[in-house]
Amino acid sequence: MRYQHFGVMLDCSRNAVMKVEEVKRFIDVMVKLGYDTLELYTEDTYEVENEPYFGFMRGGYTGEEIRAIDEYARLKNVELIPCIQTLAHFSAPSKNEPLKHLFDVDDILLCEEETTYQFIEKCFASIAKNFSSRLVNIGMDEAHMLGLGNYLRKHGYKEKFEILIKHLYKVAEIAKKYGFKPHMWSDMFFRPINDGAYWGRNLHVPTSVVEQIPDNIELAYWDYYTQEQDQYDDMIQAHLEMNKKVWFVGSAWSYCGFA
Repeated sequence: MRYQHFGVMLDCSRNAVMKVEEVKRFIDVMVKLGYDTLELYTEDTYEVENEPYFGFMRGGYTGEEIRAIDEYARLKNVELIPCIQTLAHFSAPSKNEPLKHLFDVDDILLCEEETTYQFIEKCFASIAKNFSSRLVNIGMDEAHMLGLGNYLRKHGYKEKFEILIKHLYKVAEIAKKYGFKPHMWSDMFFRPINDGAYWGRNLHVPTSVVEQIPDNIELAYWDYYTQEQDQYDDMIQAHLEMNKKVWFVGSAWSYCGFA
């Protein structure tokens, strides 16, 4: 299988935010190991202009700091790709009172709300200013309670996938406006056909679903748990059948314990 990027995603949101000098050192190590791409995973740990409470007290990167990392990465022939959220995984901002009007339920943004898309556009304006790459990971995963909070009270019940697709088109349009080619986590296309689960064997996303995905969206298949090669093969094949460029994301992790 041919690939265009061989990289690492560095989580700078769920643990400590790595200092700029340490990110540069990390890039040096990556290059020695043959990697050419770094996705900087930042839920709310990057600066967004005119949003002082976004990332408040979280130690995030200023625009100047991201530009410094980006410049260093380019010197090392590494593409620094922004990895942001545009739907869920906003656990810290959702607890911040000045931002609560942006949320549906839990850490999920309120879809079909103009203020939400104004906020997302500010996020894109920030990464467009500070990253030289025009690839972006827009998240979109694990929005399990989508449409069941403030959205439900405002619009009534709608199928989760219907809300997701409508929201995805809005985000895709904003991404295109700023010249970005987005990729997103693909689980929201698989869960409706697999009893709410993501991974499985012999899964095939219906053509009727695939045809609704915006043209400029690429798919990221994330799998941190599977131990059987056959299931990886099946899931990769299911993604390729969707006629979209596919990113594979594995994980080196220890979610439990001290090491």
